[in-house]
Amino acid sequence: MINRSFKVAIAGILLAESLSAGARTWMNTVGRTFEAEFVRMDGANVIFMLPDSRTFSSPLADLCAADRAVLQAGARSAGVVASTFNRPWPREVRLDGSVACKVISEDPKSGRYIYESPSYRFTCDARVTDDALRNFSVMFETTRRYAQSLPLSLGGGRERNGKLDILLFRSMDQYIMAGGPPSSAGCYMQGLVLVPMASLGLKEGGTGFSLDTARPNHVLIHELAHQLTPDAYMGSGARGWLSEGLAEYIAITPYNWGYFRPDVHGNVVKAYVTSGGGDGIGGRSLGTDIAAPKLKDFMLMPYARYSGQDANFNYGLGLLLTHYFFHMEGGGKAFRITRFLQELQAGRHGEASLAPLLGGSTYEKLEGEISAAWARMGVRIRFGE
Repeated sequence: MINRSFKVAIAGILLAESLSAGARTWMNTVGRTFEAEFVRMDGANVIFMLPDSRTFSSPLADLCAADRAVLQAGARSAGVVASTFNRPWPREVRLDGSVACKVISEDPKSGRYIYESPSYRFTCDARVTDDALRNFSVMFETTRRYAQSLPLSLGGGRERNGKLDILLFRSMDQYIMAGGPPSSAGCYMQGLVLVPMASLGLKEGGTGFSLDTARPNHVLIHELAHQLTPDAYMGSGARGWLSEGLAEYIAITPYNWGYFRPDVHGNVVKAYVTSGGGDGIGGRSLGTDIAAPKLKDFMLMPYARYSGQDANFNYGLGLLLTHYFFHMEGGGKAFRITRFLQELQAGRHGEASLAPLLGGSTYEKLEGEISAAWARMGVRIRFGE
């Protein structure tokens, strides 16, 4: 069983994150309440999204004092980010200098261990050795820098007391008991990344968990990417093909100790999607002749279906689409995906948000454009089959 002290810590973190993620009950100055999800601040107004995905604007001054305080104090953690759309696509991302890691507390009696790097707080149910702490701290900090350097306005994730929260578990059973999906190597939920120690490349020894360099980390980087993705990019029309395609894109980018090298040409993406991948990270093995659903249906696919029995196929196709919009469409200028993300940030969801991706044309023409671009890379995509 999970130690009671550790369970209390998890519950406290989830409660804090619930103030800035997902739908919650809000109250105005006359005592009326409503259920909605915070989307973003727009000057003196707050943009909310209702459970049916409709958005509306409310003056911040119309909310009760307690809710105004929540938004004013937590604007950064709730997903308000500075635009990076005008930046060039990075050719490489390096983490310069060393990463300072420190022990906040180690309490064997309660089974609660807390460590911190500059941007992250790691709450664990077992001790982690110094070398292991340095290793995965570098990976976490580099992943965050990489995400923030992309011209996609990803921001820095939802912070609690100035840090992003990671929960680490000594065993798979404890990870599952805390809410982690069985057979997964890590997960993201309510602003948190939950990870079994083995997924970090750690193995248990006499002094705590130390490095096991034989274990790849791309699944974990995938979950870190979700933590850094704004809530606005998780709505209908984006959740699935974009949210998972983006996480896959970041996760399979070649990485080596504090260094990411983006795959702008698509060779790594092709290998990962069509075959077994490389560098020990595996692949989707979809082959080079892919029968895909109609593009509109795929982009609007409910997430439960997207992540269901055909998840391997859907994740692979989603990666091909995101790479197309990042690096192939418009000569690599990414105009359409930029406009699409801006529409999401403005509170538009569903089919209405997809219009910029069409470029004033039709889904059928866009299917042809995507197919032609990937055909030049040796990958045939047949939409509508």
